[in-house]
Amino acid sequence: MPAKVTDIAAVREFKAALMAFQTEATAALESMTMQLQRTLDWVEHDRPAYWNKQLQLGFDRLAQSRSQLNTCLMRTVAGRRPACIEEKQAYERAKRRLAHCQEMAPRVKHWAMKLTHESDEFRGRTSAFARCVENDLPRMIALIERTATALERYAEVAGGQDMTPAAVTPTMVVNPPLPPDQEESAKT
Repeated sequence: MPAKVTDIAAVREFKAALMAFQTEATAALESMTMQLQRTLDWVEHDRPAYWNKQLQLGFDRLAQSRSQLNTCLMRTVAGRRPACIEEKQAYERAKRRLAHCQEMAPRVKHWAMKLTHESDEFRGRTSAFARCVENDLPRMIALIERTATALERYAEVAGGQDMTPAAVTPTMVVNPPLPPDQEESAKT
């Protein structure tokens, strides 16, 4: 089917818009990939190290608070044993914190595996778009450039005829050049 081109400048503007889209899409894909990688690094490397350190600190705090509680319980003041309320509260806080740290290590491992799976899914889903941006858009931009150049040559050959929509006649309808892989199928 012949193309009815009435404004060559619009073809060039479309090419410029495609180039701008390619730049923005490439930047967006790179930004998402970098953000995903930072998140993966944080969950897989930073958080396990953090919770292992907190687990060690939890054991140390529990031992320290138990020691302080035992020291308080052994003390006698005027023949009476003190209630050691603050020491008991510190010991209970240390136990709760240690339990929390012990819960977090497997949670982090679980979420690291889940995030890795989701990351692979994301990469799989965006790979088709990335291929389009990296491969198809440059070919399309080159095709549009060849088409615009051919249209400009045609307009010159047409003898400087007016190319406004009102002035275009049916004999001025142009078939844009086909990509090399489509030329073979068009000939048959």
